[in-house]
Amino acid sequence: MPRASIPTETHHENEMGFRVWQQRHTGMMSRPHTHPDIEVNYLFEGSFAYLHGGTVVPIEAGRFTVLWGGIPHQTVSPGIVGEGIWITLPLAWFLQWQLPNALGERLLTGEIVSGSPDAADRVAMERWCDDAMSANAAQRRAMLLEMEARFHRLALAAPRPPRRREPNTGEGVTQLAGVTRFIAQHYREPLTVQAIADDAGLHPKYLMRVFKKQCGTSVWEYLTRLRVSHAQRLLVTTDLKVLDVAMESGFSSVAPFYAAFAEHTRGLRPLDYRRQHRPQHPS
Repeated sequence: MPRASIPTETHHENEMGFRVWQQRHTGMMSRPHTHPDIEVNYLFEGSFAYLHGGTVVPIEAGRFTVLWGGIPHQTVSPGIVGEGIWITLPLAWFLQWQLPNALGERLLTGEIVSGSPDAADRVAMERWCDDAMSANAAQRRAMLLEMEARFHRLALAAPRPPRRREPNTGEGVTQLAGVTRFIAQHYREPLTVQAIADDAGLHPKYLMRVFKKQCGTSVWEYLTRLRVSHAQRLLVTTDLKVLDVAMESGFSSVAPFYAAFAEHTRGLRPLDYRRQHRPQHPS
């Protein structure tokens, strides 16, 4: 069965949230970028490498490989050449799983975690591609439960903390790894560009310039994406009122929440999003 195909850079830079797709990639990303999601890479054959947080990390075929997209990353020459399956999962959804061995914290600090080669992974992920396009809500729920179980197995099989790596130099790349990590850890709190810059030891104008250059988006836009993805999780998994969802997600009031939510969900209102993803939810 043919599966969804989404151009690499278009997906990362203009889309957000939950996606599962199979695609043949050729070439390399033109610059480092970030996105607020947890990312799974599964290449069928061959290998490629990421420049991830200032360090070159090889990605091997046949391994369920997980990274956090908030760390600036790009492929190095010749890029990804070959076919595979990719998943993006909103950070807020991932953190709700409370995975063992501090897997979430390790990804936020820049570790890329790979499982051992397992032929069952490809079978499961190809099924997830089909499930993700299904209109059957029960089938999609089963897919998410299977994903959660796979992440738990990955965490249990990788108990040791990451080795400390010496980063490569390059304007802003290493600094941005710390910036995006700080935002991920505090996005539900009142934040300003000044506070983020102070934590990184940077001037706010320098931070904004380098962040835009490396990530293709503004600091505030990146922060807002994380807050919206958290709100999406709450709308689907809880019965909280919209006001409470907004507050829990880091918005100061309902008005900016509605505006940001509509911008990142192609015009949907929060309750429409809830009904769309929970058809049996009462009005």
